[in-house]
Amino acid sequence: MSARRRDGGDTDPADRAALDAALSGVKPLRRGAVLARPSSRTATKPAPRVREESPPEQHPFQIVTSGERVEGVAVGVDRAWLRRLRAGDVRVESRVDLHGLNARSAHVAVRRALERAHADGRRCVLVVHGRGLHSPEGPVLRAFLLRWLTESRVAPIVMAFASARPRDGGDGATYVLLRRSRA
Repeated sequence: MSARRRDGGDTDPADRAALDAALSGVKPLRRGAVLARPSSRTATKPAPRVREESPPEQHPFQIVTSGERVEGVAVGVDRAWLRRLRAGDVRVESRVDLHGLNARSAHVAVRRALERAHADGRRCVLVVHGRGLHSPEGPVLRAFLLRWLTESRVAPIVMAFASARPRDGGDGATYVLLRRSRA
């Protein structure tokens, strides 16, 4: 039996399967924030259908989650950037809203928005994914976004990311800080 979406339609089985694959092995955090490090086990998992055809090289990130909040910084990047991003001190120069999109469409939208912003020299992109409170599957896009930012072909251009301040969407949005364009 398929789950029902908020708009009354059926949830795409491919989206459900991709979410299940993305969340396999995930355990709830006990208390407080926990630093997650990339493991060799993560690299050997089969890729979900929403990822690119060929896996990119690994770009390790230090990721911290606490409740609904998530943040991460690429290894080797000054953590001061993460503090500024978390505080909302970096000006948002571009936005992409994923409301109403399935995982596949959202992935394409995120990839295009980040690549376009990077090519245009924009550094901070606000990705509005929603909190998933009204979705039967919960916060599907937020879980995927974390994976897309750290493991997809946009990972090399991502410096850091953090849950947005309340004025920009709070836990339903994520700031993404991009590396400087070499163009």
